[in-house]
Amino acid sequence: MGSFQFRRQPLTTLYYVYSLISLLFVKVPYWAIRFALPSTRPQPWTLGRVILVKCYRELIKILFNSTVAPMNIDASTVEKSGKAEETGLVWIDAAPELIIVPEIEEAARINGIKAERRPGYWIGKRGPDGQVGQAAGPDEKVIYGFHGGGFIMGSAHPDFHTGHIYKKMLAGYARGYERIFQVDYRLSSSDPLPREGAFPASLIDALAGYKSLVLELGFKPSNIIIMGESAGATIALNLTRYLSQNDLPGLGHASPRGQLLLSPAADWGKTQQGPGTSFERNWDCDMVHEFLLSDYVAKSLVGNLPLETARTNSWISPASLHLPSPEGMFKGLPPTSLLVGGAEMLLDHSKTIRDRIVADNGDTAMDFYEIPHAAHVPMTHAWHEPESRWGFEHCAEWLEALDKAAL
Repeated sequence: MGSFQFRRQPLTTLYYVYSLISLLFVKVPYWAIRFALPSTRPQPWTLGRVILVKCYRELIKILFNSTVAPMNIDASTVEKSGKAEETGLVWIDAAPELIIVPEIEEAARINGIKAERRPGYWIGKRGPDGQVGQAAGPDEKVIYGFHGGGFIMGSAHPDFHTGHIYKKMLAGYARGYERIFQVDYRLSSSDPLPREGAFPASLIDALAGYKSLVLELGFKPSNIIIMGESAGATIALNLTRYLSQNDLPGLGHASPRGQLLLSPAADWGKTQQGPGTSFERNWDCDMVHEFLLSDYVAKSLVGNLPLETARTNSWISPASLHLPSPEGMFKGLPPTSLLVGGAEMLLDHSKTIRDRIVADNGDTAMDFYEIPHAAHVPMTHAWHEPESRWGFEHCAEWLEALDKAAL
């Protein structure tokens, strides 16, 4: 069966009821017995941790079988509710003049993607008038972030689960940074849903947000950290690559201060699956199976392009092993810190990106931290301790080292 087969009522409600009953009365008791002994667990976790990760996997499976709508927050709805000011919602203008790379221009033409006005959200310090989006202070630093969700779900709204990462960063792990901006980039979808937001929509939206930070608010590129988790980490990587390798109208070569990538989901052509891969090795200790098993994400990203594009396009799948010529694709990138869980199915994605960045820029350009025994983006989950704390502490250390190197 395909994705979202139970998306229509009353099938949705019936499926939810069935899934809840089977989870509580069949699957959880089975897992409790199967993993009762520490020696039977896939990682040195507590029994509760094992069951919780399994439950997260079931939740994602339920979303893929019904609807991802509960995971999306529409900015227009937020605005109509009168909570725009409270949530830090702003709107940024389209930036069509920044679409100058022929490969990106052609993909946009084929997929009917145009630059659009997009919403975004600020977290952190507000201006003297209590409003967000104030002009940059003298030499002020900022983090520009991208949420995860496999390109098909999620939101930059601070109440979405990615917001936990950025709130935590501002609470003490990003010293010297007082606010964070996230653009609400377009999500991708395909049959049986409306075909929308295919590549390069997310990159075009990311560029518009960066232009707003630099040209409208006055942040220096050298004071901007690009950050993202999962699919958002791939968007962050694409944006940094685009900025670092092109002379853009009004921006010039506007390479940021650095990029902080958390568990990038970067091989939608499935070239790193099978025996001996982290996909197989960490099957029982992660929760992102549905994103990787289904072709839905790949079909949504490529849009009208051939499905094979998910294996051969370095912007859609920068970790693909089937890229025609990966040499030089990351040349000129600023300092990069890449964090990934040692128990992740996507671990190999991160190692491939690490190796390619090092090959193009040298060892000193890459900081790589494999968080021991951690599932996908542990920093997203308050319950994933101590691995979550280790990740935040490493981010803080890297940012401080970056500041010292700039002196």
